[in-house]
Amino acid sequence: MKTLASLIKFLRERKNEIAKMHHLETQELVPGIYAIQTKDANFYVIRNGDGYIAIDAGGGGKGIAKAELSKLGIDPEQVSAVLLTHTDFDHTSALGLFKNAAVYISKQEVQVIDGSVPRMFGMKNRLKHNYKVIENDGELRFGTRKIKPILTPGHTSGSMCYLLDDTYLFVGDALSLQDGKVVLFNSLFNMDDEIHRQSLKQLAQIQDASYMFTAHYGFSDSCQEAFQKFR
Repeated sequence: MKTLASLIKFLRERKNEIAKMHHLETQELVPGIYAIQTKDANFYVIRNGDGYIAIDAGGGGKGIAKAELSKLGIDPEQVSAVLLTHTDFDHTSALGLFKNAAVYISKQEVQVIDGSVPRMFGMKNRLKHNYKVIENDGELRFGTRKIKPILTPGHTSGSMCYLLDDTYLFVGDALSLQDGKVVLFNSLFNMDDEIHRQSLKQLAQIQDASYMFTAHYGFSDSCQEAFQKFR
């Protein structure tokens, strides 16, 4: 009964929290990096030689993502990899569109989809696609692109950010941007605010990143300045 009451309260508050968000229209933000607008979330596509890499897969299903990608002339079958920041539905709903892509999640995110650690209200996230598990730090290579995975728990227990070519930081729901400054993501959706705060302090130590791309709060071209509060 308590869980049901909590769920009803969550659904009432969810609309207000979503109203605080602002999403980018589908466009090329910097050369070779594209924001894709879907229902209640952005995901990003990175040019990689003759193909692409995606960070997340957006919300609202395959139809929305396909239509938005077509505006940029991007063929989803040319996407060779999808790196998920986490497995909430608004980041995974168009995965089926990328038929030739390997899907990657953090090792710690597995427990959110197998139910070992409930996402909220005793429920687990769903991921129907085969996936590859990646560890914290290390390095991934896709053609000429270098990507460093960075574990940033708090929003989910396995939330992961990705640093592309030491310059472009993709954070999913690891943070919000308000007036160009980093703040915590909406607490209503976080699993643990305190752990989340520690993850932001970790991200603030990255020295080389210039650009930062979020799923719900646009992007920043002044990454170092944005993190000042957490240094």
